[in-house]
Amino acid sequence: MSSEIIFNPKWNYKNRQAYIDSLKSGEFDLIIVGGGMTGAGIAREASLRGIKTALVDKDDFAFGTSSRSTKLAHGGFRYLQQGEFKIVRESTTERNWIRNHFPNIVRPVAFNFGIFKGSSLPPFALKIGIWLYDLLSNAFSKFKNYGKHRFIKPEEFHKEEPTYKKDGLKLVGQYYDTNIDDARITMEAIKECVARGNLTALNYAKVEGYIKKDGLIKGIKVTDQIDFEKFEIKGKQVVNATGIWTDELLENYPRKVIRPTKGVHVIVRRDKIKNESAFGLRSIDDRRVFFILPREDFTVIGTTDTDYKKDLDTPWCNKEDCDYLFKSVNYWFPDINLTYDDIISTYAGIRPLVRDPSAKDESDVSRKHEIFDTPDGLTTITGGKLTIWRLMGEQLLYHLIKDKEIFDQEFSKEELKKGYSKQPMLIGLEREEWDDFVKKEKPKIDKDILDHLYQQYGKGAFEIVKNIISNPQLGKRFIKENVFVPAEIHYILKYEFAPRLLDVLLRRTEIQLKVHHSKQRKIAEAVAWIMAETYTWDKKKKEKEINDYLKYIKNTIWF
Repeated sequence: MSSEIIFNPKWNYKNRQAYIDSLKSGEFDLIIVGGGMTGAGIAREASLRGIKTALVDKDDFAFGTSSRSTKLAHGGFRYLQQGEFKIVRESTTERNWIRNHFPNIVRPVAFNFGIFKGSSLPPFALKIGIWLYDLLSNAFSKFKNYGKHRFIKPEEFHKEEPTYKKDGLKLVGQYYDTNIDDARITMEAIKECVARGNLTALNYAKVEGYIKKDGLIKGIKVTDQIDFEKFEIKGKQVVNATGIWTDELLENYPRKVIRPTKGVHVIVRRDKIKNESAFGLRSIDDRRVFFILPREDFTVIGTTDTDYKKDLDTPWCNKEDCDYLFKSVNYWFPDINLTYDDIISTYAGIRPLVRDPSAKDESDVSRKHEIFDTPDGLTTITGGKLTIWRLMGEQLLYHLIKDKEIFDQEFSKEELKKGYSKQPMLIGLEREEWDDFVKKEKPKIDKDILDHLYQQYGKGAFEIVKNIISNPQLGKRFIKENVFVPAEIHYILKYEFAPRLLDVLLRRTEIQLKVHHSKQRKIAEAVAWIMAETYTWDKKKKEKEINDYLKYIKNTIWF
């Protein structure tokens, strides 16, 4: 498709009021509350079928779980032990689809599980589990998993991963899942819908109540969280896709739906652990599974799984969380001696698990999702996993079309087929096409920066690179040891509706994750300067944005 369809230069913060006016004056077929991955997935299903849709979020897009996950598109290997074969099948096939169509941002990574002497899981059980995992992924599937699983003897494995625990190792099973940038895939899905012309999307728009007619919800009452204007959005159907905030939008519902659990992550330099691939590890305290994940020059350690009863907007990784993870990492990698001095950054997220009275332990709660209607006509979708965002959106839309018969328009047989939306996302970019572009343009840009731009922005990287060629200063690193450059900030401000510095540094980029916490002020000031120039912020506004961001950083680092 042409660049005019891929990119919509009008959808940005400078044109915010025009989008508010459009929401106020429009009559929508569908209103989605919640701008995370689930809401974006529903919007994409609607957009592909020409359904006029509005999407709002009380904070930024991907503000909640969709920017604070373990950043994996995976099938959930451990769910096999719980007998959740359907979830594994759904998740692995969805993982395969998105990896095939979005190869720049969904990257394969090898996962290792070791069996040691005295382990409760015998080697043959690990072999059966990994074989079954790939079988559920690939059997009768159009899109296959990357790579083949294998079983590795200790002496061979330690040539590949010399820092992993040697004493007592009997066998290592290896299979493939994928890395993903959760917030970026959310943003790209929303941008695609906006570009198709069927979605009006607005962040920082909080739902304060509902418009009702004859006892049925026919719209929402909204307060703009930036200028505090109050307005209404009218529509035939409202969907609650707010994840961990699901219960807040359910009026007079007889039970609580969500059991929120906290997951924390700690990021260190990869050359500290020296892991070439990913590891599934068991905590030496409570036997729960967590991961060691390679992510470019970094290693992500996480996640925990504990019930959470504090403010849903502000979960943090604290000392106890970090100590829990580091204790086990230092056991499984006995020579590395991780300490607080090795921490680049931390983050924490909340999972929107559907309550299950029979599940006493947090890790036992199913990752299933639910779709249900309330008597006043609100449709809610909640639970599930990031990996199956497309499938959840599809099932929700079919529920509205077939079960509720909400929409007046006629849908073709093709549009009603399951898997209709398993088509390439507009921004996805094959590596060969990128390499051809680089070869032709011959930009004087460091290879690691080029790799970063390809990975994060897909076809958007074409424009970013061309801007650097025209103005080489835009390709200069903010921080010497990191790949982030001014050109990508200009691109984000043009195409990605980012009102605040927090939006850019936490969700549009991975700056908060990958820049050392001691250097966050330096990069925050540089990015804020670009935003101030673009948005005509005065000095007071710019300083407030910087201070708000640094307050966030302070909450992530306790030492």
